[in-house]
Amino acid sequence: MWRLLSETGLNEFNQNHLKKRYALAQQLLELLDMGWSESSLKALLSSKNELLDLRVGTVDFMTLWQIEKENLSAKELLGLLVRYLRFPAELSGTILENQTLVNRFSINLAPHDVFWWDLANLVNQAFPNQELVQKGLLARQIHQLRYVISSQQAQYIRHHFGQSQRTDAEALASYLKTTFPWWRRFSYRLSYSARLHNKIKLSDGKKQYPSGYPSVNIKVLINFHTEFILDSQGNFLNEVDTQAITENGVVNGASFNYGRPNKRHWELDVNPVSPHDPNFRRQMKKGFKAPNRSHRRQANYSHSYFNPQGFYAENGCSNYQLVKQATRHFAKLLRRSN
Repeated sequence: MWRLLSETGLNEFNQNHLKKRYALAQQLLELLDMGWSESSLKALLSSKNELLDLRVGTVDFMTLWQIEKENLSAKELLGLLVRYLRFPAELSGTILENQTLVNRFSINLAPHDVFWWDLANLVNQAFPNQELVQKGLLARQIHQLRYVISSQQAQYIRHHFGQSQRTDAEALASYLKTTFPWWRRFSYRLSYSARLHNKIKLSDGKKQYPSGYPSVNIKVLINFHTEFILDSQGNFLNEVDTQAITENGVVNGASFNYGRPNKRHWELDVNPVSPHDPNFRRQMKKGFKAPNRSHRRQANYSHSYFNPQGFYAENGCSNYQLVKQATRHFAKLLRRSN
């Protein structure tokens, strides 16, 4: 500890230096206890003599993160991250818990930041094949972290682009237009299927929409990893949120993707839902089903995403057609955005 503090240059015997050394010593003890190495802290302190801003995504955090990457395995580094976030063994789904977790990330950590690519690659390395589906605390925490990440990314959009009473959809359109000029427009996609994010249930022979209102939900993906889900009213849908927890958000919300659009997406993002989803989401999802992918003359076509007269259809349009219409509406909003 004293070797670390000697790196700061706070060596004068006066009240100001003593206070700074005491505060910094407390922070360093906490970091060492969480598993950050003395060597990484020493490297950072060689240019710092004050409390560190170690919210995930800050310059201080990234300095430590890059040093630890050289010495730890992918699984060890992910374990360090969840300990540092003080991530619970099971998300409770409360606003206060989620606000606390999201506040441990920098508000300036953007959805397109390379840190998210880095994190996804680490999960790919740490959990090959079907390992993320297996029982284990770290696997469960890493799966549930996807929901907190999506909440953090939604909050970034609201904070930086949600001025003047904009809806979430308007703020997202402004972010995409500002961040991705025409020559980078292929960094995001509006065309991926939103089938799994349009769950409803049948109750007493009638459709029951989550949150009690009809909604056609669309999906926006950035580099496949970052996912936003928007409802028909222009609201972000998230399993956990810093502003409000809604049934539609819990049932149909966004989740960060660790995988790529191949079998790794199923192994890292889809299959772990069954063994590792938090209990509050399991309970709220009961009875809600996504449309299936059956085509005409196939079994259970009445519940198909593509059936214009089926259970998920409205006014002669299939759920697939309704999503396409809503996506085109968002694309127009995007073109008009400034």
